[in-house]
Amino acid sequence: MSLVLSRVDYVTVGVTSRGSTKILPATDSKSTQKFVVGDHDGILYIYGIKKGELQLIFKSLPGPKIEKTVLGGTIDTPKDKIFVAYGNSVKGFTKKGKMFLEFDTSLVDSITTIYVLGSDLAACSRDLYHRYQNCKDTDSYLVGEIIIDVILVTIDHSSVLAILACSDRAIRVLSGTRKPTVLRLPSVPTVLALCREGERESHDRILVGTQDGKIGLLKILSDTTCRVTWLINSYGSEITSLHTYELDDNLDILVGRQDGTIEVFNFPHDDEINPSLRYQYIAGESITSIEGGIIGTVGHTEILVTTYSGRIFGLTTRSPGSLAADSKEETINRLKTEIQELEAKLIEDKELENYALDNLTPLILSVNYRMIQDRETASYLLSIELDTPIDNVLIQSDTPIELLNESNNAVLSFSTCNPYEGNFVLATYRCQVNTSQLETRIRSIEGQPGTLQIYVTTQIQPKCCRKIKIPIHALSLHARLHEEEQSELSGDLCNELRLVGNFTVSEIQAWLSFALPDLPERPVLQDHEVVLKYVSSLTGSILICKYKKGVATFLAENISTVLILRDLLTKEATKRKIKLDVFFNIEDGTIVRMLDLIVPKFNSTYQLIEKLKIIDALQEWDLKIDSRENLSTYYQELLKEEDSIRAKLSKNPTILQIIQAVITDIYVDWNRAKGFQRITSKAASEKLKDALESRDFQKILQMFIEKHNN
Repeated sequence: MSLVLSRVDYVTVGVTSRGSTKILPATDSKSTQKFVVGDHDGILYIYGIKKGELQLIFKSLPGPKIEKTVLGGTIDTPKDKIFVAYGNSVKGFTKKGKMFLEFDTSLVDSITTIYVLGSDLAACSRDLYHRYQNCKDTDSYLVGEIIIDVILVTIDHSSVLAILACSDRAIRVLSGTRKPTVLRLPSVPTVLALCREGERESHDRILVGTQDGKIGLLKILSDTTCRVTWLINSYGSEITSLHTYELDDNLDILVGRQDGTIEVFNFPHDDEINPSLRYQYIAGESITSIEGGIIGTVGHTEILVTTYSGRIFGLTTRSPGSLAADSKEETINRLKTEIQELEAKLIEDKELENYALDNLTPLILSVNYRMIQDRETASYLLSIELDTPIDNVLIQSDTPIELLNESNNAVLSFSTCNPYEGNFVLATYRCQVNTSQLETRIRSIEGQPGTLQIYVTTQIQPKCCRKIKIPIHALSLHARLHEEEQSELSGDLCNELRLVGNFTVSEIQAWLSFALPDLPERPVLQDHEVVLKYVSSLTGSILICKYKKGVATFLAENISTVLILRDLLTKEATKRKIKLDVFFNIEDGTIVRMLDLIVPKFNSTYQLIEKLKIIDALQEWDLKIDSRENLSTYYQELLKEEDSIRAKLSKNPTILQIIQAVITDIYVDWNRAKGFQRITSKAASEKLKDALESRDFQKILQMFIEKHNN
């Protein structure tokens, strides 16, 4: 890392959404740049540096929360017009704060993201894209998936293309009313940002940030062709903000992440060259905006950062020595201003405390929470963030879940609970002082749906509480596949469940929402039928759902998956008094298929655990000797792999027991599906004990075959 930056704190506003802060273009080379920010209180601020001090140039009245702030202007000229999205409307302001536009888009749902290109305005609400030209509706497209971000570009200064980042791990390129070009990514794209070419933004190169922390370069080759060149393949926290800027002589990629990490990578001029990390900084809370510019001092570039709680600070190239060398008068004035702000904040907090004492007007906490599936570990990453320090996080579940070890610097304690009273898990995370973000991993048991309830309290007095409810799906460890991904099933290797009844497509979609995560916002019909494909993150088995009006067919390699769906869907139909005809076909070959998928994972996990036992023994013995030269080559290599082995097992500390439980469940469900005498999980576990301990494929398979032959 060759870059040295110093932090300069500027101001604190209200809670902010992603993409809430923008730096206005410089008027000349001898002046600093202004910046604009919109918060959840609906207030738009414009700040600038005058005489070495940050001054508020404009502040709007409070209103509906501002979802996003973008800049616009005439094409190929500096973007100095400010546009903010709130509710289903858009407002436009000049750089001095004068409002020149108030436009009602007539969208039913609130706008989640916008983009302005010349006279074109793109506005998206959940799964619907609209483009307006001079405030007149030009074209629209119903994606059927949640739209996370949007960018408009022009090809040959004529046609306008819309680039949509969607929740089904896809980039969609729209040209007018034509069918979009779909480009699949390994993970969900979370942010789009145009690259810089000198002083202007590119027309065909777009940076893409993903949910699993990757950063890629999207190249638009034509209105129907595009490709992605992955620049940074390292895994990390979710990308929340991207920007390209020349901090010194070369172009840099500025990165903001969900866990508060700020990174700077050099932008490679050759697609074959990997970018290198130049700088890293931990802010302690999630980053909502990151931009490069000249804010504090003329001639010194810096990174302007906005966090979820509304803190705005800069990471400047100005050396710490010069920062400390400010005139005595400037330093005294700055300290006086900070004291006044702290006194005002103290008065505000006291008023808030008195206000919160009124039971009729409870304090509402602003909570930013996400629960994202991690296919690699077959678990969910739960992230909770407040704009104030967290005191405790209480987790209650009415279904069995496992809280996996996570280095979140919080003290985890469990309480005794009674499953018969609907409490399977009662756990409390006690956070350290000034901790505003908590992350932990959760794994559920498939076939046991329920509700996860989270109670968050703060460290302010009196303590305030916020309740969050998150559904746990019956097949929560299944991840959605798409058309391009390999997911075909042969007839003799899949079990079939067919439901016939008087139900609609929307109805069956609603029922499936209790069973499967990541369902599309709206069912998309192909030849009058919806087709969805899923893969188990735990076993790798495939599930294909096909349904249309009156008929639903489910094909699955795992017999347990089919039975879970059958039980849940028939239960929902019974609630609504809809009669179903159920057809069930079981293929014996699916047992061999499932064991082919599971047993190798079983053996590899067992081998890792055995290797770790040897490493622990060697380390204990190694304390008594001066070198490892006397060890065999195998043992020496094993010690070199220690970090890798520990890292793999730390992600799934109980994976061996989970795999054993999966095989046991398949055995129980196989007996149930075949109409044999029902067996409990405990009895099945005892029956399979010797075969599982042997880890021999044929012995385990024989347990199923013997039962079938008898």
